Order: sequence, then structure tokens, then C-alpha cells
Amino acid sequence: MARNSDMFNKLTDYLLFIIVSLLPFKEAARTSVLSKRWRHVWRATKNIDFNERFFVRAGEPDEIQESQRLFFVHFVRQWMENYQEPLVENFQLTFTKPGSFRDDMDRCIAFAVNRSVRFLAVDFSDPTWGEDDLDDHAALFDLPLTVYGHAVLESLKLFSCSFRMSEFVNFGLLKDVSLGWVELRMSAIEAILVNCPLLQSLSLKKCWNIEHLDIKVPNLQLRNLFIDKCKFLQDWYGIEAPNLRLFKYSGAVGFFEVEINREVMEEADLDFGLEFEFDAAAGHILYQLLEQIYPIRILTVCSYMLQVIPCGDEPFKMDFPLNLTHLTLKAALHEHEFFGMCFFLRSSPCLETLTIQIGPGRVFPDYAPPFPLAPDNFWEQKFPPFNSLPFECFNTLTVVEVEGFRGTRHELPFLRYLIRSGHVLEHLHITVSKEGEENGGNVQAYHERAQVLQTFQKASPNLQISIY
Repeated sequence: MARNSDMFNKLTDYLLFIIVSLLPFKEAARTSVLSKRWRHVWRATKNIDFNERFFVRAGEPDEIQESQRLFFVHFVRQWMENYQEPLVENFQLTFTKPGSFRDDMDRCIAFAVNRSVRFLAVDFSDPTWGEDDLDDHAALFDLPLTVYGHAVLESLKLFSCSFRMSEFVNFGLLKDVSLGWVELRMSAIEAILVNCPLLQSLSLKKCWNIEHLDIKVPNLQLRNLFIDKCKFLQDWYGIEAPNLRLFKYSGAVGFFEVEINREVMEEADLDFGLEFEFDAAAGHILYQLLEQIYPIRILTVCSYMLQVIPCGDEPFKMDFPLNLTHLTLKAALHEHEFFGMCFFLRSSPCLETLTIQIGPGRVFPDYAPPFPLAPDNFWEQKFPPFNSLPFECFNTLTVVEVEGFRGTRHELPFLRYLIRSGHVLEHLHITVSKEGEENGGNVQAYHERAQVLQTFQKASPNLQISIY
């Protein structure tokens, strides 16, 4: 320890400033207790994160939170007054109720702009707005005019912060744009795409009042596209992005028209958790979407997709093999998902890694299986679809990861099926759920149930089962 301390003492202040700038802001602040020399080093960091949530504790009475919020504002004022560095690399501001502190918020943003900040993130959303909150929340702040002329920005994140589309013309260097909790029109999205020719990543979270989605401009460089629980007036999503590598969508089922470069596209994450009714017709729509994003190698699908996809064009598998090497199933391992699980396994003859993230899922009372369903012996391979259509993935599958294991009614039979069928399976990683159950279950019980997996007959002599 003494030798390490001596090594740090030999470093110049300039190198120490670089070190603290590589740390998250909160961790940089903690270095102030290392020694007298380190007491003020963190104040030279170029990575600044003014986050109200470090000061304001959730669940406290309003009057206490207001006091904590005021203390945070005083801290920010003092910190900016004492800051001596001419440049800031990364500036993040998170504040829940900016209405009474607009001048302070303006000064914070001006502080960053005046120091040539390249990565700017402002988040005025309220943490009480839940991920599944269906209400539309008006933006709590307007982007100051000083930002629009700041042409050196490379990354811009605006949450619950409205902006002027007409002023969005000077950001030719922007590569990453994230918008959230704001009313948005398709014309604004198009303006961003047109005026930011270097844009590589676009993220829209909880935006609302968008007419539809039409990602299509000449020479588009976009590589990553994230659509997270946005509200569209029309459920039509057009995407023409020849450089797109990652597409992540969470929202309602709609009509997709996706044109990609099949040599570039690598990964998709499809979550239709906003659907509250079972609709067999959605199986056809989602089947077509899978055709459009072929030949991705990494795919994540949700419980809803597992339930409806067998109701599409082909109930057993895709009419051509998917190119997947890594498949993630976000599932409850409920019987309504069984045919969909088979569909994806049977459609993935090159699969190497299977990840199962066990969660609550949504069970639809009007679910209609494509074939008679006997859930208790489903994985015994005794019904016709198993017998007539093989699972070629078991010739390539080497790793299975299970997250949130509880050992419930259908978990053990499915995992037993994988263990008995995976001829080249090498690793089965089981991470038990850390949450208890109302019926008396607990983490220790989950571990005990997981140990049962060690007793199952293994198709692969090299299989190692790890339980965490």
C-alpha cells in the first residue's frame, strides 16, 4: 500500500487531473479523502455530473426533499465558482424540479458551454414517472439559446427539456442524440437526421405525439437506433438505414418496414410489453419483422413475442434458418410461451449462447395456442411437433445462462430438457432470484432447487453447471 502511495506521489498534477477525469464524478469526489494532496484534485475533473439524486433521498417528506434540493443547489453554485479549468469534456445535470431554479439551471448549462463541453446531458424528468407510466408529461425546461450555437457538441441528451427545431442547424459534429420525456414531431426527428450528418446513435425514450416513424435521409450514418416506449399517432415504423448495427425497440406492435444492409446489421432487441391483449394477427406482423432484420446474429425477444409468433405464417419455425449465435428470451417460462420458445430454438441452427431472463411476463387469459397444449409433459418430446422437426441448435449450443431462477413449476422441466438434449453443451450458468415469494420462498430455497439440476442426466460429458 505504501509503495502504491509513493507511486501516486511521483505523478504530476496534470496526470492526477487526467486520472480523476476518467472516474465517475461521485467516485472522483471520494478521492479527496486519500491524502492532503488529493483533497482538491477532484475539483479539476473534466467529467462533471451534478446529480440531484445524490442529495435528495426518495421517499422523504416534501419539505425535507426541498431542503435537500436547496443544499444541492448551494453545492453546485460553490463548485462552479471554484472551478479553475478552461475546458470541460463531459457535463451532466440531473434536476427534478427546475421551475424555482431556472436561473441556476441556465448558469449550469452556460458554465459547460463556455468551457467547450463536447458531451452534454440534461435530465429534468421526475424519478416518480415510472417506466410503464401511460401519462404524457410536458417538458419541465427549455433548452437555453446559448446551446444552439455550440457547434463542437458531439453528444446531446435532453430529458424533459424541449428544444427549438428551427435552431437545430449548427450541430454538424453531433454523433449521439438522446431525447426523452418530451413531445416530439416527426419533422423534428427529420431535422436532426438532416442537420447532423455524422449522427451514429439516436435514442427516443417516452416521447409522445409522434405522427409515425420514418428514418430515411440520404447518406445516413446511423448505427444504433433505440425506441423506448414512445407514443405514435400511427403505428407505422419505416427505417432505411444502411449502416444500422443495433435496433432496440420497446413499445406497441405496429407495421414495420425495415431496410438494412445485411452485411452490417448485427443485433436487435424487440420488446412489445406495452401490448395488453393477445392478438394472433400480430404473429404475422412480427414474423415479417424477423424476415426484414435477417441475418442478425444477436436477438432478444419478449414474452409477448413468444406467445404470438407461432400464430404467424409458420407455426413451427422460420421458413429459412436464422443466423443467430446468441438468443435472449425475456420470459416467465409460462406455458403460453412454450410454442414460441420452440419456434426460436428450432429456427436457430447456429445458436451458441442461449440466455433466459426470467421475469413476471404478462399472461393473457384469451391466449389461444396453435396446437393442443399439455404443459406438464410438454418438454418430454412426446407430441408431433417435437417428433417431426428436429432442434439443430443442440449441435452448436455451448452456453446457457439463466437469470432469476426460482425453480418454479416449468423451470426445472425445461432446463432438464436442455441438459438432456445439448450434445455439446459446456456451461450452464444459473443465477437465482434475489427476491422472496409471498408463499414463503426465499433465496436459500431457490439454491436448493437449483442443485437438483446437478442430478439430471447430461447429454454432454463436458457440461459444467454453476449456481450463483
